[in-house]
Amino acid sequence: MATKKNYTPIPEQERLDIIEKSSKQVSRGVFYSTIIIITSFLPVFMLRGQEGKLFHPLAYTKTFILIVDALLVVTLAPVIISFLMKGKFRSEQRNPINRVLEKIYEPIIRVCLNWRKTTIGVNILALAVSVPLLMSLGSEFMPPLDEQSILFMPVTLPDISNEEVNAFCRCRTKLLKTFPRLIRY
Repeated sequence: MATKKNYTPIPEQERLDIIEKSSKQVSRGVFYSTIIIITSFLPVFMLRGQEGKLFHPLAYTKTFILIVDALLVVTLAPVIISFLMKGKFRSEQRNPINRVLEKIYEPIIRVCLNWRKTTIGVNILALAVSVPLLMSLGSEFMPPLDEQSILFMPVTLPDISNEEVNAFCRCRTKLLKTFPRLIRY
């Protein structure tokens, strides 16, 4: 026979205080990580020419979404959590996914904290490796789009007769043949 766990309900004000404290703790990290991701898009805004035209819309869209995300994490998320986080709660140690992730994360973070200087050194080395890439920023990294072919698709009115279409095609072909570089039959 299964035993029922006794959960003592927390008073409403204490629950809201816990949510507020937790939201402040989590929101700060999410906010700053979002700002770091936005900062990582700054080199895309420096692109000029063909690359700039291709990647600027992506960078603007992603930056706008991340700014909205940063604002929502700080403002709306705590309110939604206060509405949704009600009822009986179990401790984090009873969550199997949490236990597995902690078993993976804890040794890694311990190694990083025990070897602080090495960890910082590896990160500085990674930064130093990226400096030559930064120096070539602005140079062309896309091949020129010279496909050497033109696709010509004329559009006509739907009520055109077959004879008119044939005459149009003959006229079009005759006109295109005046440009020998374009025709490769």
